[in-house]
Amino acid sequence: MPMKHTVSTHPAEARMLLDDLTRRLQDEVNTATLGRPALGPYVTISRQSGSGGSSIAQRLAEKLGWKVLDRELVEGLARELELDPHRLELMDETRTNWLRDTIYNLLDSRLVLQDSYVTLLGRVMALAAHKGQVIFVGRAGNLVLPRDEGLRVRIIAPRPWRIGCVADRENLGEAAASERVATLDAARSDFVRRHFKVDGDDPAAFDMVLDTAALGEEGIVTLVGKAMEIKGLIEPGKAGFET
Repeated sequence: MPMKHTVSTHPAEARMLLDDLTRRLQDEVNTATLGRPALGPYVTISRQSGSGGSSIAQRLAEKLGWKVLDRELVEGLARELELDPHRLELMDETRTNWLRDTIYNLLDSRLVLQDSYVTLLGRVMALAAHKGQVIFVGRAGNLVLPRDEGLRVRIIAPRPWRIGCVADRENLGEAAASERVATLDAARSDFVRRHFKVDGDDPAAFDMVLDTAALGEEGIVTLVGKAMEIKGLIEPGKAGFET
């Protein structure tokens, strides 16, 4: 089945990032690296529409000095990967079987690997997670990547609060904002259900489920940072997270 693409809003950035990631992989191929090194550290952020998840990811990245890979950039990376057969061959190289093991063994068993679109997204995420210090926004990163080597965060908020945020952000009336929230929520839930056969809202799929309306964006950034310290993903006190 041919891969369907959403045009990335960061085509040049995607190309440069993929160059950097594959250059690192090529170095490992050249030295005949065996085995699968640990992934991470990384954070995956799943969010309800209008909950501020993307903004929280940016705030956290600024605090840590990490990279954010949002939906558009991940899809742009997958598109660049598919357009360059050499990169695909490199990522299938048996001498670097850490990637093969990540894609085919560490991916959740519910993933439909025959779906070329999701497989490419998984490869991009695994490659970026191998380099580490990255925050993934959306694209079911919490299901694609192994749970023990990153932090899986779900951002939520009451529906009326989210409708208000979308109305302000996109200059919409309440009815239009409500429809926008419903459409985005349905699309995200469908993506997870269709490719992973699970409920994307299941709290058991996350390490933390945080309410922006109750905690605020800065409060959530602080809590996520402290959780990263507890999980050993960053050194305590290094990023200056204060309770």
